[in-house]
Amino acid sequence: MRSPVHAVLIFIISMGFLTHILLVSIRKTPTVQILAVGPFGPVEGAFITFVHNDDLFQTDKLGRCDISNPLTGSDFAVACEGYFIVHDQLNRNGNTVRLKKLKQGDAANYQWVHPLEGEQNCASCHGQIAQEWKQGGHSSSSTSPRFLDMYSERTKGGEVIKGWSLSRDLPEGKTVCASCHAPGVGAGEPGLEDISEVRGINKLGVHCDFCHKVEGVKKVGVGLAHGRDLMRLSRPENGQVFFGPMKDATRGDNSFSPVFQQSLYCASCHEGTLFGMHVYSTFSEWQKSPAAALGMQCQACHMKPDGRLENIAPGKGGINRNPMKMASHQLMPGGLQKMLQNSILHEEEIIPGETDCMVRVGLKAVNVGHRVPTGYIDRHMILQVRAKFQGEDLKPIEGLTLPTWVDNSLAGNAGVLFGRPLLNADKLEIQAFWQGGTGFVDSRLEPEVAKVWVWKFPRKIECVQISLIYRPFWKEQQLIKQWANQDVVVFEKTLNIK
Repeated sequence: MRSPVHAVLIFIISMGFLTHILLVSIRKTPTVQILAVGPFGPVEGAFITFVHNDDLFQTDKLGRCDISNPLTGSDFAVACEGYFIVHDQLNRNGNTVRLKKLKQGDAANYQWVHPLEGEQNCASCHGQIAQEWKQGGHSSSSTSPRFLDMYSERTKGGEVIKGWSLSRDLPEGKTVCASCHAPGVGAGEPGLEDISEVRGINKLGVHCDFCHKVEGVKKVGVGLAHGRDLMRLSRPENGQVFFGPMKDATRGDNSFSPVFQQSLYCASCHEGTLFGMHVYSTFSEWQKSPAAALGMQCQACHMKPDGRLENIAPGKGGINRNPMKMASHQLMPGGLQKMLQNSILHEEEIIPGETDCMVRVGLKAVNVGHRVPTGYIDRHMILQVRAKFQGEDLKPIEGLTLPTWVDNSLAGNAGVLFGRPLLNADKLEIQAFWQGGTGFVDSRLEPEVAKVWVWKFPRKIECVQISLIYRPFWKEQQLIKQWANQDVVVFEKTLNIK
């Protein structure tokens, strides 16, 4: 019989032998090398992707990348910022892939590709994407009736615009809007000096070809330079080039640009100080958010895959892909109301006493990378708490109430404003951002920060109606300009006294 020591020695020797065999096997695993070469030599950091394979490879300082032999015969793509994407098939003896560098510069005489019209329009290949774009706010950024009603001095019929008017109040500021709302307008074209005069493809606002001619975004001047002035456009003198986030786009005129998957891309138009006022602050809000700390970019929510898009160019050379990894061009998935509802947790309770009744409301912004609401400075929400007795509203004994300038019909009612109001000198009226303003207080909900408010009412109340309403503009201007009611009900709830 073997001794325990003998058995242990045999086990150790056996394990050593097996380890040796495994290491030899690993060393003998064949690999194939891909060498990426540009006009000036090896290209470092080029991305290599294979069809129907989730692995991502990258070239080293010498432009080399070793690929396991089982992928021999597979189609692959090589992409690097500043170069056209190249496709090839992996050979047994390896591949040398020659990358074509993009020409530097931006051709101002370039003619934009129309999203919907003409033989080579965007929708002819990318029908689903073009339809999503058409239904979003980008496609009407230069022609939205409410935008023009705030911008212009007169209507097309010659009538004087009522209420706020940038053209009337601050005519020297008229030219700033086109850089974001009609970024494709060039020097000397209609719309540059007066956006209400925009013509042709630029009436489609932020269109497909403009977005995909962005090679990068300047990191200096964010918030001070806006739209096209912050972007690095690369329009070709001859031929074509389209930039995007895909590392394996199949057309021969595609180039990979990492900024398409970064919040910095959005900052061009969604961060801005205008006439001394911090009007757009979504990007800087994101920078301070828990989402940014976790590495989540704007596109994670606003271009979230919806599982419907499988091929960006079906029948036109596109390849089938995992639909849960394909970005959607619905920037507000499910619509504004659904996004707001998914972004706010709320809880309410009534605490009856012997002589009074307390109402407690808690709100918390969740699943967002910015304050709620965000965007244009006049957007706001109103939390209303309406205590009822025999059908009549009762005023609160204690707690916050809504001022007249929020909505005259709600003045004195229990409630909270979530917004950034700019008040005039006597702090009785809201002013447009181009008129300046005082008393600037940001009361919007911060991401992942819970807040609670309490009101005291007379004990005789029978029920309490609680609602949260979103408004894109202040009520006073809505009435003056005779716009249709645009209230969005985030939630409403009725609590009965037991």
